[in-house]
Amino acid sequence: MTISFEESPGLTMERLARKFREDASQATARLAVATGKNLANKTEPWGLTSKAKKIINEKMERAARRVCYVVKDARYLKKLEALGPRARIKFRNWEAVSASQIMRDPKAINAHIDKLRGGRANPPRWIPWSDVVLCSETVFARVMTARRKRAGIHKGGWLGAGIESAGMQGGPARAKIGKNVAFWAQKHTRMGNARRSGDRRYITLVNKAVAAERLLGTAGMAMAFDAAERDTISWYQKQIRFRERDQR
Repeated sequence: MTISFEESPGLTMERLARKFREDASQATARLAVATGKNLANKTEPWGLTSKAKKIINEKMERAARRVCYVVKDARYLKKLEALGPRARIKFRNWEAVSASQIMRDPKAINAHIDKLRGGRANPPRWIPWSDVVLCSETVFARVMTARRKRAGIHKGGWLGAGIESAGMQGGPARAKIGKNVAFWAQKHTRMGNARRSGDRRYITLVNKAVAAERLLGTAGMAMAFDAAERDTISWYQKQIRFRERDQR
């Protein structure tokens, strides 16, 4: 997903930037930083706290359980294998179990879940029995350990774009995304970047995460833009007050 900003940050911000002795280019870079942070904030689930991370982890587990039929005892899977074509298990109905459905490799299970996602944030709610995987609780726990490492990947892409935008500023008083802002999502900043384009007239924010657009939505994007503009205007107003106070 890409979002571009022309070097025209709006009349109010441009006036404040001039008062702070900066040009439209600098104001646009500051706005891009704030936008990256707010896009991350408005990516579902909303927020940048550990509460959002908890919600993401819970959703990931529910989604994985749509694909995985988890049994407590791995020995039960061996019994099913031994039964061959006669193996049956209670799912929606009594379903025949094929040998290919019994999986013990967490990497292979994760790849199967991702295949069923098909570019979506989560697999569909209804999974055909033939696509359901049978695994033990121990193996499923390993599957979830690997999947939880992805928590915040869509938010991290926007934070990464904001962090790169910060490098486009000049001067000592630079807007930035702090290290403590959703540190659990900042592991994935490589999923985002920022660049100047259009003969350097535009700053483009890029989030490479697969479902970034779906998890943001039109309403979330609009709210993120509004919040970023307010944050940047507020930052200029505060810095101007500080400067005027120091010059007295």
